[in-house]
Amino acid sequence: MLAAFTADAYDDVATLAVVAPFIALVTALAESVSIQSVSLALQALHGQHPTWAIFSRKAAFEVIVGALLGISCGLSVGVIAFLWKGSWAVSASLFLGIAAGVTASALVGLSIPFVLRLIRRDPQLASGPIALALSDVVTLLFYFNLGRWIL
Repeated sequence: MLAAFTADAYDDVATLAVVAPFIALVTALAESVSIQSVSLALQALHGQHPTWAIFSRKAAFEVIVGALLGISCGLSVGVIAFLWKGSWAVSASLFLGIAAGVTASALVGLSIPFVLRLIRRDPQLASGPIALALSDVVTLLFYFNLGRWIL
């Protein structure tokens, strides 16, 4: 529902013929990275008490990995979109939206299990759905704001 409200708030961009076809792709890439980060966080937390030192170390690594994944996926999609649509603006919007969304989703996916454990909740039960929902919203915010700015 958060993603639907976000798309509705950006209906001027979300309904553009060059933006709409890529929404599912942009969110799917971010969700994939987010759920992988959740898995890694759960593995890191197994049998350990979360500390800010552990989180900081893992977060720095996850941001780097997320950025590399985001840049490579964004570049691939951006090039294909340019070849398909012939627009540098569409290509740049997709590249930057995917790169930022995937990077942020990696951090979201890592953060949720840590936060749940810190508030004494079982991160294995709720981390996935929460991380996926938040990664969708964050990714759409990046994608739509970049769309407004670039397109």
